[in-house]
Amino acid sequence: MSIYGAINAATTGLDAQSKALENISGNVANSSTTGYKRLDTSFSDLVSSGGSRQSEQVSGTVMATSRATNYLSGDIASADSDTYMAINGPGYFLVTNRDGLGQQSPQNFYTRAGDFNLDIERNLVNSAGYFLQGYPINPATGAVSDRPEPIQVPDTPMPAKSTTEISYQANVPATPNTNNYEDGVPNSQYIDPSVFSNPHELSTDTFVDAGATALTSDSLLVASEQFHEDNTLTFKVGQHDAVVFDVDATTTVQDLLDELNGLHGVTARLDGAGKLVISSFQKMELDQTGTVPSGDPLLDMDFTPQALPSGAPYNPEVVTGDKAQDFIDSSIAGGQETIYDENGTAVTVEFRWALNAEDKWSLFYNTNNEATGDEVAWKKVSDMSFDSSGTLTSPASGFAEISDLEVNGVNMGDITFKFGQGNLTQYEEVVGGAKEVGFSQDGYASGAFQSISIDDGGNVVARYTNGKTQQLFKIPVATFSAEHELQRADGAAFLETSTSGGPDFRNGGSIRAKALESSNADIAKEFSKLIITQQAYSANSKVLTTANQMLDSVLNIVR
Repeated sequence: MSIYGAINAATTGLDAQSKALENISGNVANSSTTGYKRLDTSFSDLVSSGGSRQSEQVSGTVMATSRATNYLSGDIASADSDTYMAINGPGYFLVTNRDGLGQQSPQNFYTRAGDFNLDIERNLVNSAGYFLQGYPINPATGAVSDRPEPIQVPDTPMPAKSTTEISYQANVPATPNTNNYEDGVPNSQYIDPSVFSNPHELSTDTFVDAGATALTSDSLLVASEQFHEDNTLTFKVGQHDAVVFDVDATTTVQDLLDELNGLHGVTARLDGAGKLVISSFQKMELDQTGTVPSGDPLLDMDFTPQALPSGAPYNPEVVTGDKAQDFIDSSIAGGQETIYDENGTAVTVEFRWALNAEDKWSLFYNTNNEATGDEVAWKKVSDMSFDSSGTLTSPASGFAEISDLEVNGVNMGDITFKFGQGNLTQYEEVVGGAKEVGFSQDGYASGAFQSISIDDGGNVVARYTNGKTQQLFKIPVATFSAEHELQRADGAAFLETSTSGGPDFRNGGSIRAKALESSNADIAKEFSKLIITQQAYSANSKVLTTANQMLDSVLNIVR
């Protein structure tokens, strides 16, 4: 290699180091630029001459090329803005420039700079002036479009939604601590049966012995012609389990009276004429089996609940206003929930639990808190039963339909009341009230637009004054097969090229909300490279100086 070859090599070295310096200076200048990807410099030698043997080969010139570091992420740090975001992993945000806002198919740019804010036109734009694109989400169905568009956040209010479903959970006690409950008083834990009906009273023929003398309460039952030692009496009252009473030689009339008076809502007495008089507020069946001397069972009787004094027909599904306090005194609170009609009118529904029999409950809701007389105050939601382990057994479906739910004159329409076996239990074997009561419902009032944010699922979420949120757009993340071949654009953005491949929106990284990705340019490393570049540049300058001195020496020989 000649002196002139050395001068040529040193000149390319100066040029290459100058390019390296240019990249370093750009990296240093953008060390605080959000999402900036530094440019490194690659050097490659150009062979000026060669031979078949190593001793005949000489060094050539050098060429410097820029090398992208798009694949290297910068540090991700938390940010205060609800609309800032970063990509954790590979990929780029899909953005466009201002010219693309009014176009059907805008030019696509790609960036890692997620410092987006709402502009005056309610577009999400970053500090470099690029507008974020996303997939619109249908607010009614939640379906995500497959065609991206520049994100423009509407400030329209959220319309009201009527409640169609109430979800409920609670744990009811084995024994409710009602106002009427008294420890040791039989049946005081159950709902007062007079809330729903008047008693039905029936009487038997006179209990007489073989001498036609009327029996007294102390008389033996078998002294009567109507009873025998092998008789069995079965009493079935309301939802209670059947009670079996066996007659033997020692059973007295008083024993029978005590058994009947121990039944819920039942009273029995022996009148002066020796007749057994029985009354019941609930449906009751009395059956007598076994040998009956007279051939006709005396206690085969059916009792039917009677209408209340107001004249309303018997209806165990409702509680009238004149019985409302009696109902409250013999039931426990079940919580309350605010629901909404189609206009967004808020209505508070109150619930109460009434125990009908062991492990058998009814849930009621208050339909009119000012009801009087025969006006309906409470309506039944459903009857519910539990097994011995406290698990709900009925209704097996885990839900009930409330038709035309109405509260204080406001009709809320049909409501599905959901509870399920796991949400409604009777675990605690103690006296008390309903615990762990919880509600949720799907209705809400209308609300004005309040703010937007980005969630960790990569959705643009609007928040409204009614406390509700709504997903508006899904933010795509694009990846490329050869991202180092992307073309750089101003503002830490990139353009697709023929060698980068097209965008793939399936395998990008996850979006981190309220975060920003820093530049991947490290000042300390750039300064180290700067020192090396400066020394290399000075060395190439020295080569030129030396070559020039050698040429001067040759010229001096001629002189």
